[in-house]
Amino acid sequence: MQTHAQTGRIFRFTLRKEWLKLLLWLIGGAFYVIMGVVAFVEVYGDPLERQAMAMAMQNPAMEALFGRAIGIDNYTIGAMYSHTMTILGFALFAIMSILLVVRNTRSEEEDGILELIQALPTGRLAHTTSAIILLLVTNVLVALISAGLLIGLGDASMSTEGALLTGVIYGMTGLLFGAITLVTAQLSSNARGAMMLAFGALGLSYVFRIIGDSGMEVFSWISPLGLLYNTEPFVNNYWFPVWIALGISLVLIVLALFLKHQRDMGAGLLPDRSGRRHASAFLKTPIGFVVKLVKTPLIVWAVAMVFLGISYGSVIGDVEGLLEGNEVIEQIIAGDPDISMVDQFMAMILGVLAMAATIPSLQVMLRLRGEEKKNRLEKVIAGAHSRLIIFGSFIVLSAIVAIALQILQSLAFGGAAVAMGYDVSLVEIIVAGFAYIPAMYVMIGVAALLIGWLPKLTSLVWLYLGFAFMILYFGGLFDFPEIINGLSPFYHVPQMPIDDWNWIVTLALTGISLVLSVVGYLGYSRRDID
Repeated sequence: MQTHAQTGRIFRFTLRKEWLKLLLWLIGGAFYVIMGVVAFVEVYGDPLERQAMAMAMQNPAMEALFGRAIGIDNYTIGAMYSHTMTILGFALFAIMSILLVVRNTRSEEEDGILELIQALPTGRLAHTTSAIILLLVTNVLVALISAGLLIGLGDASMSTEGALLTGVIYGMTGLLFGAITLVTAQLSSNARGAMMLAFGALGLSYVFRIIGDSGMEVFSWISPLGLLYNTEPFVNNYWFPVWIALGISLVLIVLALFLKHQRDMGAGLLPDRSGRRHASAFLKTPIGFVVKLVKTPLIVWAVAMVFLGISYGSVIGDVEGLLEGNEVIEQIIAGDPDISMVDQFMAMILGVLAMAATIPSLQVMLRLRGEEKKNRLEKVIAGAHSRLIIFGSFIVLSAIVAIALQILQSLAFGGAAVAMGYDVSLVEIIVAGFAYIPAMYVMIGVAALLIGWLPKLTSLVWLYLGFAFMILYFGGLFDFPEIINGLSPFYHVPQMPIDDWNWIVTLALTGISLVLSVVGYLGYSRRDID
């Protein structure tokens, strides 16, 4: 037991450090469940509408995105929820657990925190064991919250057993991919490598699940996502895949502890690739250094944005059959009888994609605060580069990332729509995506303002982004007052291809973002670096 000495104390310390991030993830997961249940109960109360939806969902593009159709003969609210919300929920909680494990294992080892901990009378495996306990507690909470919400908000077709099973498979997905990440954290010598390997496993699992759902069923059982999807909550309620996943998770956790015990601190079991003898000229520049810091997550985000764009674009031709005649859906997308339902849906989806691309743009900007908290930034500022250069480099790269990701996902979205035979101009789609860039810049400006004046409250920018999403997605349904809608920069963007480009809005939002950035820098130039 000496190898696990002081595990409880380290766990309590980790919980104090992580509670806010975990709370935000749990709130986000709860919102995901609530959004699905309430939307289906309110929107698809008519059995005929559900059966029409079931028929439309039986095509390769829909099955690739959501999973093979289940409960088609009796497409209840419960069956619809399992079919359309399960795979995306798996992805959400898998990402949560991957980031949680990397942050509390390999990242802390890379930052030298683990060395300080093990200099004290603590066990060799105590730090990793505390991360495992945190992973387990977090996913148990995911399971309980999800099941409770489904029981409380679902209709008669959403049985208690199905709700419990849904909550369990959400939590089990997080536990399984967290266990995979525990192993990758031992294989790689740095957080970036561990994260790439874990996300690679998630991506491979998604691909195997698609192959399995297209007819080669064995791949569905090999894939962790496909395995747990085969539980079919609210339809058949199969529990045995849960026990298989639990057994695999336990084996991976034991393997991770064994590998952790065998390797040296700071080392990985996989050999590191030899680096360059000398840094490139670009890396020696401030913006090149920032690119080096954020390159790996940006690659992951770029792949995700392309996949997301293709997923939405590939189903655009089926949207009219799914949505036409549904009054609640028409309210959500602010239906206009004189404009094609598909064009209106496309305009809303472009806004949602822009918000998704805002997340990595903000992460780049907030990395400035992250480097400051790790006490690494003061060494850079003490050198030849001024605060203006450092601050400006992060803002410029954030702006470039926003443009690049908008181009990527607009091309993916428009290209998939054209490939599926929908009559739409690829150029119009790209221009419509560009219309949202000034609003994205406002979000970056807000982050810059918080970093400059209220660095301890930088997380508020995520609440602001969530608020903007609510306005975009549900503003038409809940009829928010104009003054509330106007607080979101995305609300002012013309919804192309329905509306025309508006230069006044473009220049106004760009001007606001510049003012916010300048004011943020003024605060940053005056305050002490933590």
